[in-house]
Amino acid sequence: MDEQRLSQSTSHSAARQSGGPHFDPRNMPAEPAVVSHEVRTGYFWKRPADIMLSGLALVALAPLFLVISLLIKLTSPGPVFFRQQRLGLNERPFSIFKFRSMRAGSDKTGAQFTSANDARVTGIGRLIRKTSLDELPQLINIFRGEMSLIGPRPYIGFELENATPDERRKRASVRPGVSGLAQVSGRSSLSQQAVIDYDLQYVEQCSLKFDIQILIQTIRKVIRCEGTN
Repeated sequence: MDEQRLSQSTSHSAARQSGGPHFDPRNMPAEPAVVSHEVRTGYFWKRPADIMLSGLALVALAPLFLVISLLIKLTSPGPVFFRQQRLGLNERPFSIFKFRSMRAGSDKTGAQFTSANDARVTGIGRLIRKTSLDELPQLINIFRGEMSLIGPRPYIGFELENATPDERRKRASVRPGVSGLAQVSGRSSLSQQAVIDYDLQYVEQCSLKFDIQILIQTIRKVIRCEGTN
């Protein structure tokens, strides 16, 4: 829909391997890109804003964290948090935090995409995924400097295996975000290449105004429970 797009996507297509993208069930990382530490003056406000907003949110949402943690522990054996290695700024790996929404040990077979009726998802897990509450622990990642509130989503290495080196360098030049342009432009309905195209568009257009627009769209989609499995 038109309202899901903040601006027209630009094309970043390049020559790729024939056939659609495939995903390594062994969760092998893609070849890391060599990224220069370019200083982007247009991003100077992002880190202070991330620290302030994530710190305030962690304090304000502490009761909700407690309630969700108790529900997870009472309804499913296993840890409260799910951790997974993702690629961050300059493709440095870090551990992303989420509330666990699946049965403990579901990730032992390797990273997989989830479907609407995935049998691995618990009862409370289905609720927190539908409302995106499973993403709340990423406020910790933001406060620690591993993520930003808005930016390209952090990927597992194999998800970038069909991206060109230039595309990888560009999208890795900013911190990954809890939400981003791709998430408000289709999210799970987008192809992998479309997501990368939106990520690159975000890097090119990043500004305070653009981030506020994406944040507003994100809040609308969370309230409507759009684009989640």
